[in-house]
Amino acid sequence: MKKVETLRQLQLVSTYIYRDLRQFCNNNGLQVYLHGGTLIGALRHKGYIPWDDDIDVCMSRTDYDKMLQLGGGRISDKCSLIDPETTESFNGYIPVVVYNESVMESGQYREKEDLKIGISIFVYDGVPKNILCRSMYFLRMYILRSKHALCRADFKHVNTTAAKVFGPVFQCFFKSKNTLKYKMKILKLQKKYKYQDSDLISTNADYQSSREVCSKSDFEKSVPVSFEGIKSFTYSHYDSHLRKYYGDYMQLPPLESQNPKHSFTAYIDDYFIFSND
Repeated sequence: MKKVETLRQLQLVSTYIYRDLRQFCNNNGLQVYLHGGTLIGALRHKGYIPWDDDIDVCMSRTDYDKMLQLGGGRISDKCSLIDPETTESFNGYIPVVVYNESVMESGQYREKEDLKIGISIFVYDGVPKNILCRSMYFLRMYILRSKHALCRADFKHVNTTAAKVFGPVFQCFFKSKNTLKYKMKILKLQKKYKYQDSDLISTNADYQSSREVCSKSDFEKSVPVSFEGIKSFTYSHYDSHLRKYYGDYMQLPPLESQNPKHSFTAYIDDYFIFSND
């Protein structure tokens, strides 16, 4: 295997994965949307935010389940879907599509994990209509996510000040062997309100997911966008969503904030060609 030497090389591997995922969805009548910082990159830069180091996409639970059933985890000859619910060895609760012959080393976790270069899929599920019930739902999800992080994370390598300060204090009460237990509780709670029966939906397990609540009808209306020359789509309410989550997303952040979110050490098979094509 050869080392992925630069941020741009990592971006090109992720683009390869995304192109294969996009093709799989096109072939099977499934909709996958650009999401989060990747969507901002598409709108502002027609590709990656220059300092971004990953791709985020999202899907409805309905389409995600169909993808899992259709492919059995196979996306293409080179790429596979890792489903957290059916892959016990995977400690995360957000599905990823990975390049099979790759290795990603991360210092984010207490124990070494078998990771690959991949892109995250945030799955939209139903949420309660009642605002009080919805607030309680997200509070419960936040607590579960926090417990999962306390079992899994190395708090020397987290992004928020609060996590760096309080994480090490509470982590002594949480054992890494319980990561799986909290992962499964999160996945179960995610699906408590069925997508097909709900008018309001959200990614649920994402950071500040209460900000991502939207009407299912708005989510299911797609609009075209371009990302790294790949014809792509996103949800129709993208502007209001991004403004609620990020503010004036079309303005560049201060120079001191223009840095990758994660440090990385990655390897890929010797035959991979780093190309924009």
